Amino acid sequence: MNAPAVRHMKALFRIEWKLFNRIKANYLFVVFVPLMILMAMRAVHDQLDLAEYGLNAGPLMVSTAAGTLLIFSLYSSVTGLYVARREELVLKRLRTGEVSDPVILAGGASMYVTISVVQIVVVTTALSVMFGAAPRAPLAALVGLVTGVALMTAMAAATAALCRTVESVMVATLPAIFILPMISGVYIPREVLPDALGDALLFAPLSSTVDLIRSGWTAELTVGASLGRVALTVGWTALFAWIAIRRFRWEPRT
Repeated sequence: MNAPAVRHMKALFRIEWKLFNRIKANYLFVVFVPLMILMAMRAVHDQLDLAEYGLNAGPLMVSTAAGTLLIFSLYSSVTGLYVARREELVLKRLRTGEVSDPVILAGGASMYVTISVVQIVVVTTALSVMFGAAPRAPLAALVGLVTGVALMTAMAAATAALCRTVESVMVATLPAIFILPMISGVYIPREVLPDALGDALLFAPLSSTVDLIRSGWTAELTVGASLGRVALTVGWTALFAWIAIRRFRWEPRT
């Protein structure tokens, strides 16, 4: 990334940060709602006989936390951001300057990316202390986080491409908010499901990210398996990016 692109990214980050701080209710959704969901997930996991499936509560809660925050704090927020800025003609005006399309989208999302990453680091650290689970393969967790952020941002752009108005964002993001965590091992570990179903759900968009982050604490994935998970995530990211490139609209529909 060249110097002008970095400068534009910083400028867009500052603008979005100022706009974010104008509405204090944003903190309620981005900070407190995911934490409440995590508390509910802990209650669910307490009802499962994890030892029977060879699972440890610490790494499992860590991956649940990361997956939940990626969906709620990053994906849903960035989807709404893209549609709102399009309806306000902000994206259209930015395109008239020297800022490239990828920088416009990345710069706009950078504030929520920062928030979600900070949340994940803080929450996973707290969970590690609570459950006495130290990371055994931190590189796997880092790779999972980086690829997960790229996946959720690309998916947000693809979803925004399908939304006509800000009001339609709620409906458009419902499948990811309610179905994606169920099939990607965020809410229910795939190990507790029938073998055939668990193996099939490995190919769900967020499953590889969840596996990599959990492996950061358990070191259960081999190098080959980790590379396979990365390849799956890159494939889904490329698909969503392709949809965004083909369908993303930079101004409101008339």
